[in-house]
Amino acid sequence: MTTVEALREKTSYELIPTNIPGVYASPAPPDDLDPHTAAPSLLQKHGLLWRRPSATDDPRLVQAWKTAFGRKWLAKDRIIPHSEVQVGKTHHLRRLPRKTDDGSFVGAAWSGAGIKTGTWTAVIGYWNIPTVSKPSEPQGTEGGWNSSSWIGIDGYFISNDVLQAGIQQKVAANGTATYVPWYEWYVPPPATVPPGTPVDANGYPQSWVGPNGTYRYIYQANITSFTVSPGDQMYCSVQYINNKTAGQIYLGNQTTGKHLSMTLAPPPGANFSGNSVEWIMEAPDGGEPRAALPKFTPVTFTSAVACGPNNATANPQTADTLNIETAAAKILTSVTLGNDTATVSFIG
Repeated sequence: MTTVEALREKTSYELIPTNIPGVYASPAPPDDLDPHTAAPSLLQKHGLLWRRPSATDDPRLVQAWKTAFGRKWLAKDRIIPHSEVQVGKTHHLRRLPRKTDDGSFVGAAWSGAGIKTGTWTAVIGYWNIPTVSKPSEPQGTEGGWNSSSWIGIDGYFISNDVLQAGIQQKVAANGTATYVPWYEWYVPPPATVPPGTPVDANGYPQSWVGPNGTYRYIYQANITSFTVSPGDQMYCSVQYINNKTAGQIYLGNQTTGKHLSMTLAPPPGANFSGNSVEWIMEAPDGGEPRAALPKFTPVTFTSAVACGPNNATANPQTADTLNIETAAAKILTSVTLGNDTATVSFIG
């Protein structure tokens, strides 16, 4: 059975193969479908798997739903993702941050809010893409300054894999800034591989990550068919779906109306634990000193809500705060948490 056949047995909506094996797009719902009134079975048929909240649900979840579907996402604006995998580029937390005297955490890579208690199947958030520029701090060893704003499930302290999506904001050594959407389903390399199996520099079998590999999105996959600009407001949802047998990512540009939906086959080693959720501004690739953080306008995640079984919800107000520090222990970011919000500011 092929990957797409296996997924189709578990999904109720159409799957369209993309240029990356294991990643499938889905067509937009018809323009006359009203998410506020349509039957749940009809929503699922069109790939809208976020349960519509009732009046008795957490008000923050109700408001997030109203915000998400307050704008009309038109079929003509649905994008089929074309992905370009950035081999070797990752967004997992390679080193645990250290706890400070005030109870927050600092490390080389992540800044924002992380919840490491509970069991979660979905996370959502809105944010405006920050404008990035050269800071006073030196560029990273990989060249220039690099950052990503994203949301995700897993990867914080407890589970080693992480399903995530967001925007890369990069500044070249000459000061030129670029902005690109991306996604990743990181899993660690297998502990053992059969003798004679070719592997890449990070220990992944070439059958996963080669030109036709099925699980190439264990590295950052740039969505080159989706254009974004600084200041655009992004909507993102990341979910474990179909009884934790696949992942789904939705990205919508509230400013332009462009949107996409992707269903991902789980790479080997994905455990779907849902032990954590995150709203993050990051220096990727392990962070400082390899990736140096650019100067950026504040990133505020709003309608930031996590969802789990039995209608459980959580938001950054009770999350851990994380900040990025340089190898010289200079703190570069500051985080403020609120009721369903998290703001990351550059203070370097």
